Amino acid sequence: MTTSVGVIGLGIIGKPIAERLLKAGRQVCVYDVRSEPVSELQRAGANACASCAEVAAASDIVISLVLDRAQTNDVVFGANGILRSIKPGSILAIGSTLGPEPVIGVAKALAEKRCDTLDMPITGGYIAAYEGTLSLMIGGAQSVLERALPAFRTFAETIIRAGDIGAGQAAKLAHQLTMTISVMGLLEGLALGTAAGVDPAILKQILKSGMANSKVLEVWDELGPRWKKMLEPAPADIIPPNLRKDMHSALELAHDLGIPLYIGTQASLIADAGIATGHDNALL
Repeated sequence: MTTSVGVIGLGIIGKPIAERLLKAGRQVCVYDVRSEPVSELQRAGANACASCAEVAAASDIVISLVLDRAQTNDVVFGANGILRSIKPGSILAIGSTLGPEPVIGVAKALAEKRCDTLDMPITGGYIAAYEGTLSLMIGGAQSVLERALPAFRTFAETIIRAGDIGAGQAAKLAHQLTMTISVMGLLEGLALGTAAGVDPAILKQILKSGMANSKVLEVWDELGPRWKKMLEPAPADIIPPNLRKDMHSALELAHDLGIPLYIGTQASLIADAGIATGHDNALL
């Protein structure tokens, strides 16, 4: 029997994941607080649900891809959350970047329902989501991961188990910390070279030919504008973009662990001040 998969949260990653599952012939149930992506996926063959609880009741694997801890808590523990209806033996895969502690708490609650949890942060961005080449950092039991692998392989190319529940989150925050510092370092290197008169295209070619090359630089033409936007000045009362939000979470985890992050701390302050961009407008 084909495993049914539910997707909760149909944003820039969730929607293409649901589409990849449908193309692979999976039975897919979807829910989002916005009606537009639900309707689009329903036309593509998905079962539209009216709540998270309805998704859980109809799914063997539930993938949660909402924004943050508050939304994840609502997906799981809310009045129409999955705890009300999830079937024993089902799996919840948490794709959001939250940090280890929240997913450990969710896993404990689901264990009482005789359900399993996988900590499943994602990297690769929306392009990889549409192409089915995402990377997953998994925290959880190997036996549970093996049950979910056939579904995960429809949208992910690289799937690495980092350890037990929470390890995937720790790995993702380490990844985001490193990547954001790389983005900001590249911005400064480009600003320095172009200010000294080096042609931007030639400068990027030189950087790619040496030890300064990186995945960030390789995909800069596609993703650089999006990263720059996330680092631009923003009102203090709005939810910070993902790069900045994840930096905050990384620093919180480091504080809890007693690990000093000198470069990360400075990079986060620069990002929050909105002064990491503005010198390379001619590049993009």
